Amino acid sequence: MAIADDKSLLQLFADVMSEEQWRELEGKGKGAQIYTLRVVVGLMLLQRMNDRGSQQVVVEQMAAGKWDGWLPDCKRVREGKISLNTGAYARACGRTSLEVVEKVCDQFLAELGQRIEPDPELKIPLFLLDGSSLQLEHAPGLLEDFPPGHNQHGEGHWGIVKWVTLHDLQTGIALRPAWDAMYGPKAVSEQQLAAQVLRRAPAGSVIVADSNFGVFYFAYLVVQNHHQALFRLTKERAHALGARELLPTGERRIVWRPSPYERRKHPELPEDAQIEGRLIAVTRPGLRETLYLFTTLQDPLEKIVALYAQRWNLEVDLRTLKGTMRLQHLRGKSTEAVEKELLIAVVAYGLVRAFMALAAQRAGLHPRRLSFTRAYSLSNLMIGELCAARSEQREQAYDRLLDFIGQSKLPKRSKPRTYPREVWGGGKYYPRRGSPSKNAQSK
Repeated sequence: MAIADDKSLLQLFADVMSEEQWRELEGKGKGAQIYTLRVVVGLMLLQRMNDRGSQQVVVEQMAAGKWDGWLPDCKRVREGKISLNTGAYARACGRTSLEVVEKVCDQFLAELGQRIEPDPELKIPLFLLDGSSLQLEHAPGLLEDFPPGHNQHGEGHWGIVKWVTLHDLQTGIALRPAWDAMYGPKAVSEQQLAAQVLRRAPAGSVIVADSNFGVFYFAYLVVQNHHQALFRLTKERAHALGARELLPTGERRIVWRPSPYERRKHPELPEDAQIEGRLIAVTRPGLRETLYLFTTLQDPLEKIVALYAQRWNLEVDLRTLKGTMRLQHLRGKSTEAVEKELLIAVVAYGLVRAFMALAAQRAGLHPRRLSFTRAYSLSNLMIGELCAARSEQREQAYDRLLDFIGQSKLPKRSKPRTYPREVWGGGKYYPRRGSPSKNAQSK
């Protein structure tokens, strides 16, 4: 991993995009105002970086002069007469379209990727693919677009959104995700969403995914998009491709063709659709069951298995996004508000991961050896100084931040845990309603 100029990330954080790009997205302005497009997007980002994450917090901090380096040169800023009320900021957030936030997200994440070069051992970009679900508020418009789930006890209370994302193996920086309804008549599969995010990966990337994506149709899409595939297969699918002959450990070259069922499900597949690759079976101590893999890579078997073993990093990344970045339950009351909240969270997450990558380079460590929670906490603590008006103050704070993050190493256990990992409860539960008659009688 190498950076041509490690101060460029500080400049990227200060600008997000160039002045020309901001003017192009904003269009014709309404004269001097505080809440320009750049300020609104910046405050949304700072709001997500804050551990409280409320509009009131960032507006009060702006009025106190904490974000002077981001604010435009207008009369109210010069005179220090910025209102503490959040109404103007809330209306400005509502005026900012989802299309604009998507463009900012893509541009910012692309800039992050250009500033952090891949590890020389990997040679080509390697992305981890997986999906998850998020809870939404119980609002009429949201429930129409993202219906709640249901079970034997009835329909749930919170709307549910399904999303799929690609994360860089080395740094954890994510690309813009794809999302849609998880339940209801318009529900989509993870493979459908994954087809959208594939188009955002750099050409020639390696896509690593679990058995949910290890089907012919998706593997064919990966190859058609000029990527390399490394997927886990289910036992049944692997045996249908001839994996029985490879047990306990072995590999062979195969030509994977669609089954009759896949032909019926995806009639758009061409008659000559096929994928040339390797089928791998691995049985060894430490694995609970035989591992079946399909890949188009030409690397040795041991390296292929080692690469797939790193897919677990994405499980940790998703837990971090939903927990530390507070994405488990989105607070927006409309579909567009929820989608903008999700995109801004991915940008904020990518920024912290970029700080970690640079700090790791300075400390001579791998970025995955650093604690995201501590890096996020330190960024939240020092972000006001990174937005200071004076460049000397910003650069000094930036150097201190990277030094502090570089000291935030995860513990390296010499022995496995002597006790099982605690399972944390997840989700947001709606309290049961008491009987009105009994409540009235008690009074």
